[in-house]
Amino acid sequence: MAYDRIGTTAANLVGVPPYEVVHTDTDFLFLQPQVIENIHKVPVNEPLLASVKENGILNPLLTLRQWYPLAGSQRLRAVQIIKEGDPTFNVKVTVHRYLEDWHNCFYLWPDVKFRNDAIAIWFQMQEVVFKSLHYKELDDKDGTKMTEYEKLGEELKWQHDRDNTIPNLGSSASSVLQVEK
Repeated sequence: MAYDRIGTTAANLVGVPPYEVVHTDTDFLFLQPQVIENIHKVPVNEPLLASVKENGILNPLLTLRQWYPLAGSQRLRAVQIIKEGDPTFNVKVTVHRYLEDWHNCFYLWPDVKFRNDAIAIWFQMQEVVFKSLHYKELDDKDGTKMTEYEKLGEELKWQHDRDNTIPNLGSSASSVLQVEK
């Protein structure tokens, strides 16, 4: 589950692909083609939206090479909704961006269902490790635990659950892959 955390010792045992740390803002992320193409598919987490409007984005994002978030898509979606009413709303954010599409090895597997499941599992495990190592803010400013927002987000109906398609993130090995569930 993406809202779970593991201990630092366990998290440090997991191989994490090379990444860069970029300090940017949400306006930059909304210029990225993969974000533009896919962020609208993320369900709106209303309590998280209110928190982002009040507190900003407190923890870093983890993104693929094309800037699409593995950890933080609901927060980025909240910013998109806020911008509809306030086009000047822009949040500074730290991004840990994978340098390559490390999940592409799974596209060599011929069974499409297994391949998609393996990619989804790999993404979720990277997300849990990332959050366990890099999320320093455990609560927002009103005291709500970040894991509460994440748990609610997992209970929402994601578009790829409804239409059984996988968001197009422009992978070099295939044009589709599963993001978060």
